[in-house]
Amino acid sequence: MLFYGKTTVLELVNLDHKHVLLMRVSPSERFSMFYVHSIYDAYVVEEFEAGRDAIILKGVRTENPKVMEYYGFDSVIGFHPLNLQFREPLIIKRGISQDQGFIIKGKKVHLREFAEKGDRVQMGLKTASWGAYFLAKLSGAPLAPPTRASWSEQ
Repeated sequence: MLFYGKTTVLELVNLDHKHVLLMRVSPSERFSMFYVHSIYDAYVVEEFEAGRDAIILKGVRTENPKVMEYYGFDSVIGFHPLNLQFREPLIIKRGISQDQGFIIKGKKVHLREFAEKGDRVQMGLKTASWGAYFLAKLSGAPLAPPTRASWSEQ
């Protein structure tokens, strides 16, 4: 069962320094990415859901009207619902001075814990056997080679 059962994994891969963070998530489980908007110096939270084959952006939360306008939101409510599916991994660039990170299962994970300023972090959702998941966790390797260049170039 260990090698044949499946689990869903949120995978964060630092493309510039070969650091990997793997976190099991349940289907339909929500998690958030938080950051300080680099132009307006305002706190933003993007709320995601683990979909079957995609990361789904469920909405954006901010109280800053300038950030709302920047993202094209017409209303001034604090939460702007969306339903955007990302089947390919997303690339996040670690900011120079802004705080960035994720809230997963109630725990905050800051990008500064595994990425230096300016590093590119690839966020993707993978389905893997329990065996592959545990081997990747032990070895510090991604479940599959990153889809973006540079990990293999090092």
